[in-house]
Amino acid sequence: MNFPVGDLQKCLASGEYGKLKDCPLFESNFVQVTRSGEVANRVTVGIAASSHSLELPDLLLLARPIEYPMEECTCEHPEPKLIKREELQLIALMPLKFVRIYVHEANRHQLKVCLANGRKFYLQLLGHPQKLDYVFGQWVRLLYRLRFYRTDAPISYQQVYPNYPRRYLSGNSS
Repeated sequence: MNFPVGDLQKCLASGEYGKLKDCPLFESNFVQVTRSGEVANRVTVGIAASSHSLELPDLLLLARPIEYPMEECTCEHPEPKLIKREELQLIALMPLKFVRIYVHEANRHQLKVCLANGRKFYLQLLGHPQKLDYVFGQWVRLLYRLRFYRTDAPISYQQVYPNYPRRYLSGNSS
């Protein structure tokens, strides 16, 4: 599935992020909200696969906007206009195995993010009102896939092949 190039993808492409600049990435803009719904700050969230060979994404990326001073417009208008430049700064990159993401309030398009260290935060999707349901639905489908296929422990050969002779599993062929 190809997603349009977003601001986070542009941030990765412009920085020195190695293989991450070409990684498959699903991203959206959110506002961080308190549990009661008060707005705290804006954040861009991306779910990425660190390699094209992975079936599912394995990274969570968080970025925040950095505002630069206003600069003069170089257009041909008689009066100078100031334009606002904004770029993203990557603030966190975490393996998804240390993150749990849940739907907090679907009617408000909110997610709950729980980190392995116990920290929790809430995100409310930003976007065009006519596209919010569709984009939030994409997030819900992605979270379902991540949760459905997720495993916290590798599958051992004992689990996969319970009737397979043990001598072949231990490396002894005698």
